[in-house]
Amino acid sequence: MVNFEISDADEGAVSTGPDEGFKEEASFEASSAHTETPLISLKSRREEIVNGLFVDIQVPRWNDPEIFVRYRPISAIKLNSAIERRRKQKTEDWSILANADMLVEACLGVYCILHGNMDNKYSLRIADASGDFTKFDPDLSAALGIPAERAVDVCRSLYLTEGDLIDAANRLFKWSGIANEEADETF
Repeated sequence: MVNFEISDADEGAVSTGPDEGFKEEASFEASSAHTETPLISLKSRREEIVNGLFVDIQVPRWNDPEIFVRYRPISAIKLNSAIERRRKQKTEDWSILANADMLVEACLGVYCILHGNMDNKYSLRIADASGDFTKFDPDLSAALGIPAERAVDVCRSLYLTEGDLIDAANRLFKWSGIANEEADETF
């Protein structure tokens, strides 16, 4: 449990618990003329921590080159929303699509390595191996040689079986739960 204290400079009112309300008169301003307050620096620090969280998950069956996808944590709220949205579509593959949606949403980049050398990561852009990582985008679609109009189609094509895609999604979900807890603890 975190306790906090906020005071209203005009009236001297203090709120010390998470369930107590704030007075409307209390204001929290950040301007360039003022030094950064501890609350603002905490917010910035938490954003830094969260932005630094990622996991690289190897795509099965791709050995030469080895392909990895870098993911950020995914929230349970977005996961539940994707599941409900896809379930309402009543297609046979709604579950696979919901998992692919989450992989696409969390994707920071797709890259490859050669000969197990993790120090050299290469973009999968056809003409720019040293450029930015691709995502589940037209560049990756072109590199895979598949026609795809949607990011979920590119995702499904990169993972050669539905089981591989579901396994990657499950690994991401498990890691996201741990990563989100670590971010809150570090904060």
